[in-house]
Amino acid sequence: MTDQKNGIKILRVGHNEKPDKERIIIYGRAGIGKTRLGLSLTPRFGKIAYYAADSNSEHLTSISPEKHARIVLAVPQGTNPIHNFTRFCNTDWKTIDPEIGTLVVDTYTKVAMDAIRHSANSGSVTSEKHYVVGDPNDGGQVIPNRGDYLAIENLSKGFLEMLFTFQRDMHIIFLCHEDIKLVEGVHAVGGPAHPGRSMTEYLPAQFSTVIRLIREQVLLPKQNIPTDVVVAITDNDGKFIAKVRTQDEKNPNPLGRVTLDRDPVTYWQKYDEIFSKEAVNV
Repeated sequence: MTDQKNGIKILRVGHNEKPDKERIIIYGRAGIGKTRLGLSLTPRFGKIAYYAADSNSEHLTSISPEKHARIVLAVPQGTNPIHNFTRFCNTDWKTIDPEIGTLVVDTYTKVAMDAIRHSANSGSVTSEKHYVVGDPNDGGQVIPNRGDYLAIENLSKGFLEMLFTFQRDMHIIFLCHEDIKLVEGVHAVGGPAHPGRSMTEYLPAQFSTVIRLIREQVLLPKQNIPTDVVVAITDNDGKFIAKVRTQDEKNPNPLGRVTLDRDPVTYWQKYDEIFSKEAVNV
């Protein structure tokens, strides 16, 4: 039940529907399995428009061939990363394939890093002095300055607003590398990697589910042989940011720590059983 008054939509508590579109960040160290988890979704997520920002990510080498058919590749072209990602945000994906239901960005860290390098190299954002290593036209680098970092923070916030506005009917999943930053010189906070100190906390705050992937050694059942496993964490430990879309105030988080199977579709099956009205098995 809703009321409309003075241009404000008023929802009656207890009657408003839960959001049915997922806003998820998956982050962790390189090679841990972010892409495999992000592209092993259950059928309710539909086909996937996959923004392959990382080098060679479009080859999908970590994904089994039978999963390729549901993926529509969006590979950045040219030298302007800001223009490329803006076009991705504004594309009407249903006109490309009506079965597309999810956007996956791999990785958003690379999108932001490319944007800040473009800002520094073009010198279009700030007149402050830039330090230059080598010849930028022959493999050298222009070092981003304070103005570039502030600009990319604001640009990234604009990307998020644009994406969430234009793609409100899509599930949105960002894959990110992991980073630890000192916030206000007080304590280290770990989260999705992004240039700019404040974005470590701001970026995951815009998503309703934040999954951190870690690698652990465990003993195999009935054996004393240690083996590596990947664990998906949605419990905030006070140091690394993590959370789930719906938190039960009385019961423990059922997805707080989940050891991933080699085919991580089983993770999304568990996720759907808890959070989705249209949960299905594959």
